[in-house]
Amino acid sequence: MWQLRFWMYLLLIALSLAPVQRVAACSCMSSHPQKLFCSSDFVVLVRVKKVTNVNEHEIAYSVKINKIFKVNSKTSYTILKKNILWTASSEVLCGADLKVGETYVVSGNTYSGDKANISLCGIKMAWRSVTSRQRKGFKHLYRYGCPCSIHYTPWWTKGAVLESTDGKECLWESKPGPEECQRNYGVCMPGPLGCSWVPSVPYKNCIKEYQQKREQQRAREP
Repeated sequence: MWQLRFWMYLLLIALSLAPVQRVAACSCMSSHPQKLFCSSDFVVLVRVKKVTNVNEHEIAYSVKINKIFKVNSKTSYTILKKNILWTASSEVLCGADLKVGETYVVSGNTYSGDKANISLCGIKMAWRSVTSRQRKGFKHLYRYGCPCSIHYTPWWTKGAVLESTDGKECLWESKPGPEECQRNYGVCMPGPLGCSWVPSVPYKNCIKEYQQKREQQRAREP
């Protein structure tokens, strides 16, 4: 019984510390780009051509689709070919704010049956800010990692959580852990011993820089 209470306690801590993007009434749990990629009906690279305020609740973006990274069905593909992305009219309602003339990678769903919907809680990244590793992720790497889960974890509970995952999850460690390195350069992939962050030069360099900063910070502490 005490073990159950212990794990419930850790879960509550994790949920309370997980990064949350809040805009008034809209709250989104910050998710790793790979996790959002795997859970979305589509992921596309688009250039925004026009924005139309359809009504007080909805906005339509006319876009040029430069690249389809993921589409999960023929229905979703047909909807995307309309070159229109729909979203709520404001960020308060979780609407995604896109600028005309800008190029973004966005994710969304077609659950309404006839519209490609995007939101503040999905992927919405200006392409110029996407790292080279993330670009490779969108192009092919994230797809191969979808059998794995990515678990946001307070850094001090890493050991206990790692034991409970049975190798089926990659731990996305909160600050002061390497949160930014894992978000910007991390790709979680299955292997013979389970799921793990795939080493790459950008990832290793980021981790090395992070460790150096942590050592400098510790040296300044009284």
